[in-house]
Amino acid sequence: MNEEQRKFAAEVNVAVLATVDGKGRPHATPIWYMLDGDEIVLSVGRGGQKHRNLERNPEVTLVIDSRKVPYFALMVAGRMEIGPSLTDEQRLALATRYLGEEIGKRYVEMTAGEDSVSLRLKARKVMEFNGRAGR
Repeated sequence: MNEEQRKFAAEVNVAVLATVDGKGRPHATPIWYMLDGDEIVLSVGRGGQKHRNLERNPEVTLVIDSRKVPYFALMVAGRMEIGPSLTDEQRLALATRYLGEEIGKRYVEMTAGEDSVSLRLKARKVMEFNGRAGR
């Protein structure tokens, strides 16, 4: 990602993760994310659909978009690496990014002990969409 793309990705937007299921069908779901240097970090439930899809095929596209006019999106294609659960500190950083400090802390406490895996995406290709509406 270039600097402008990194700046946009650092904003708080819900992304959509596109994977492929065992029958070759697309599976796209909204997901929280955060940046860690040049990598995009996510977390999903161990054994869930996204995790199973990534175990079979780690090639993904993550769409980070602004739903405000003028529309803008980054489509980040790459290979997802599956790792251990996020640390408590990382979980708190992710939750407070989207929910704020007070609700984020409660969310982390409420979900403590849930079995999850971390996901790391290093962009192989980044494409931009610049909407014309509202210009």
